[in-house]
Amino acid sequence: MSKLYVVGIGPGGLNHMTFEAREAIEKADVVVGYKTYLEFIEPLLSGKEVVSSGMMREVERCSEALAIAATGKTVALVSSGDAGIYGMAGLALELADAPGEGAPSPYPGVEILIVPGVSAVQAAASVLGAPLMHDFAVISLSDLLTPLDTIRQRLKAAAAADFVVALYNPRSKGRVTQIEEAQAILIAARGPKTPVGIVRNACREGEECIVTTLGEMLTHPIDMFSIVIIGNASTRLSDDGRIVTPRGYATRGEERKGGTKRQEGAAAAPANPQAVMFCGTGSDVGKSVITAGFCRILKHRGISVAPFKSQNMALNSAVTPEGGEIGRAQGVQAEACGIAPHTDMNPILLKPNSDTGSQVIVQGRVVRNMGVKEYNAYKPEAFVKVQESFQRLKERFDFIVMEGAGSIAEINLRAHDIANLKVAAMAGAPAILVADIDRGGVFAQIVGTLELLTPEEKALVKGVIINKFRGDASLLASGIEYVEERTGVPILGVLPWFKGLSLPEEDSVALQRRANPVANEGAKLMVGVVRLSRISNYTDFSALEAEPDVELHYIDSPRQVDSLDLLILPGTKSTLADLAHIKENGMFTAVAQFKGPVVGICGGYQMLGKTVLDPERVESAHDSAAGLGLLDVVTTMLKEKQTHLVEATLLAAGQGVAAGVAAALTGYEIHLGESVLGEGALPFARIARRSGAAGIEDGAVSQDGRVFGTYLHGIFDNHGFRTAFLNRIRRAKDMPELAETAPAADPFDQLADHMEEHLDLERIFRICNFE
Repeated sequence: MSKLYVVGIGPGGLNHMTFEAREAIEKADVVVGYKTYLEFIEPLLSGKEVVSSGMMREVERCSEALAIAATGKTVALVSSGDAGIYGMAGLALELADAPGEGAPSPYPGVEILIVPGVSAVQAAASVLGAPLMHDFAVISLSDLLTPLDTIRQRLKAAAAADFVVALYNPRSKGRVTQIEEAQAILIAARGPKTPVGIVRNACREGEECIVTTLGEMLTHPIDMFSIVIIGNASTRLSDDGRIVTPRGYATRGEERKGGTKRQEGAAAAPANPQAVMFCGTGSDVGKSVITAGFCRILKHRGISVAPFKSQNMALNSAVTPEGGEIGRAQGVQAEACGIAPHTDMNPILLKPNSDTGSQVIVQGRVVRNMGVKEYNAYKPEAFVKVQESFQRLKERFDFIVMEGAGSIAEINLRAHDIANLKVAAMAGAPAILVADIDRGGVFAQIVGTLELLTPEEKALVKGVIINKFRGDASLLASGIEYVEERTGVPILGVLPWFKGLSLPEEDSVALQRRANPVANEGAKLMVGVVRLSRISNYTDFSALEAEPDVELHYIDSPRQVDSLDLLILPGTKSTLADLAHIKENGMFTAVAQFKGPVVGICGGYQMLGKTVLDPERVESAHDSAAGLGLLDVVTTMLKEKQTHLVEATLLAAGQGVAAGVAAALTGYEIHLGESVLGEGALPFARIARRSGAAGIEDGAVSQDGRVFGTYLHGIFDNHGFRTAFLNRIRRAKDMPELAETAPAADPFDQLADHMEEHLDLERIFRICNFE
């Protein structure tokens, strides 16, 4: 019987060939192989018959070697590395098999002997250090013999299982995208700082070795002669710069579990995160609502949870029990958690008071007004406060649900980010991206956002939620599959638009959806809220919108006033600036001439008075401005902002506005300035409790009761007052009165149930490391 030796010659240098491999070639009459590999062993080929061929001729070469052996000659079929690892051994055995059951072998009398060699992955690992000390997977990126989809599946499986991954055939002249996809898949699983070794021509002439990171590896040359080895979550660099994947032995007194020395930043998030961040492809995509819903989901499971948004630029704010000011959304989210709001939940609040500047509120207290450049310079100091607040929350609660701001792909703002992924990294929190399908182009939103991120940023994003969907979610299947393959980031669910949910909105983006008032069939109370240029806390009117016979609109044209039954001036971040604004657009005269009921809340109340004084130039360069004169009130702006939770009692004039209602009210104050009533105005309410003080009068009512103003935000959230006040207008319009509306079902429970039904919570819990 003749013999065919299938010989693994190792990485290419004669010094790395095994004795058995050398012996097999010495015994051979004929040596068959790929031309380049035969050149590696040319000194051993003297006196031998040599049969060589080029690339892509493997079947032909192996068949010829078998055919020569069948003639009685001893043949050595050469493979680079190890013959049984991407080598010729398997092909030789396949070709030697009989073509069918009972059929004779096509190469009778040939004994196939497989001679092992040092594989390319072993050689590359020895050059790099010890990257393969733990479980590893070897994957070829060539799709000549393996479908690309199968390669992707194997990469994802190996990445998810935390194998060290060695890539063969990583890149060729005609195949450049597979290595890019592999990088994206692995970064999503283990982070951009994971050590990577690239070895070209390992253990032979022309050897090159590069130690880099997963995030930076594509900046280095990679070709068909390269082996790329990507570490796992434990892989690190030794003191001399070599790659080590610890096996788990206890060293230097370290415990096996958790005792390995990690390269700084090697993982995208810790193995046991205590927080998660919901971030967005843009503003108004639903981050605040989803954050609140997830808070309630965790509360239902007995987890002590709190919300956190490092920096909030918001028109709507809330007051904490200690008198601090935070974004309204975080106050709402605290309610979803079943806890009182705290300034640590929103350490930085920006309230825009001009096109280029904002009032900066840090941990609940006003610092000062700042322009963009000044605030960017202040951000390092602000970020320290963010870290302090997060740490305090982390010590008080089991888990923190974080909310990002706007879009995470605002690359022009990356250098100064203290609101999005920099904060997630600070907290060691995975991020979940929220995209809004209602505005269109959701797949472009997702892919575009992720591709604008740096590798380090993208590694933090562990999943995507598609929000505000209307229709059959199965229609999205092909798009979801494409996005997951393109980005390596899973879609965690499609959340349908939920009409039954009513939660306060965060900023004025939502106001752009409100239509102008038009005549309607059937009796309706037409309520108009003047859309001020610096409107704030317009959540004051959510309860009015929820009334079944009320149609509420935000108006900015005098032509819209005539059809109204009630006109409201809302809060503003700059009373003097918005007084000037309504004088310019004609609304000042329209409001002054309106004959129906008029209400002013906070800054709107100040505008209703005769004069607003600003002697300290707190709000503007002018020391005074004329008000609408609908109330006999003079307001003086003061430097110190008042922020209080309030309990109040309606006085006689206030009870006249809402006849028959119980006198008790609750609300909150956020304002600069103090208002003094003249003889022509009556006080609206008396403060019963206000940060320890009591007995202070609030608000004003005109002598005829048609106009009233108050500093109390949330006045219409008092069900009895709202019902009695609207019934007064209903009677005047010959509309039927309504009974006091019972509180609706808890919207947070509704939202939690909605999210549980439509999201892959099991996967989200795994991201958060919950059992």
